[in-house]
Amino acid sequence: MTHSILDQIQLKYQTLSRTEKKIADYVIEHNKDLLNIHIQELADRIDVSVAAITRFCKKIDATSFVEFKILLRDAVEETHEADDAITAVNQIYESIIKSTNSLTNIDAYKQACEWILQANRIHIFGIGSSGLSAEELKARLSRMGIAVDTHTDSHAMIISSSILDTDDLVIAISSSGQTKEIIDGINVAKRKGAKVISITSYSETPLAEKSDLMLYTSNIMPHLVKGFLNSQLSILYSIDVLSMLLLSNQEKMHIHEKTLHALNEYKKI
Repeated sequence: MTHSILDQIQLKYQTLSRTEKKIADYVIEHNKDLLNIHIQELADRIDVSVAAITRFCKKIDATSFVEFKILLRDAVEETHEADDAITAVNQIYESIIKSTNSLTNIDAYKQACEWILQANRIHIFGIGSSGLSAEELKARLSRMGIAVDTHTDSHAMIISSSILDTDDLVIAISSSGQTKEIIDGINVAKRKGAKVISITSYSETPLAEKSDLMLYTSNIMPHLVKGFLNSQLSILYSIDVLSMLLLSNQEKMHIHEKTLHALNEYKKI
């Protein structure tokens, strides 16, 4: 799947220099205002050099500033400023879902499902808000009869990683790809021969370097300044895709139905 120039900025963000990140942040926030801008004007707005903008364009796979603007025009949708909270949140959610969808490689998800079904045991790593997503994924997999544990602190990750083997699988959830506790746990898991799937927003990070498979999600940081939003929205989208694919397996669907039936019977007691 071809990524938009805005997706490229996100994926490459952690590889950018401080000045290039300054440019990236401005482009992400003001992309609709840059479609007809001259490179010198943009440099003046951000207080960087023209050469820095040119280097930035090449880092995100645009051959020149002119090509960057063309690609940006293709990526930017015309939207109207919402005058109420419901419409504003709806627009943000649509944007996040569309961006995550554009980053989604269905073959990577199918491979992830194969590894999940083949694994002896699955360990899910997540810190903070990502820990909540890890617990959600654990609940989904548990209801399909899959052996799974969730670890949301550094000690638990190190302990669980130390007893893994080649038949085990780690799913690491970290939007930044730089969460130290998760990377430390992954390093131990890799030494033990376990496979690692990462759900993250950036390529070329310490987490990406250690992962066998990447499931990319949209970075929602540009939207957080507009209000209190679910920082895990794009990650939950990925969990939904995984869940739907796994439930296409008849055995897992049957087990899932049995667990739902058991829960419904329990509620009647």
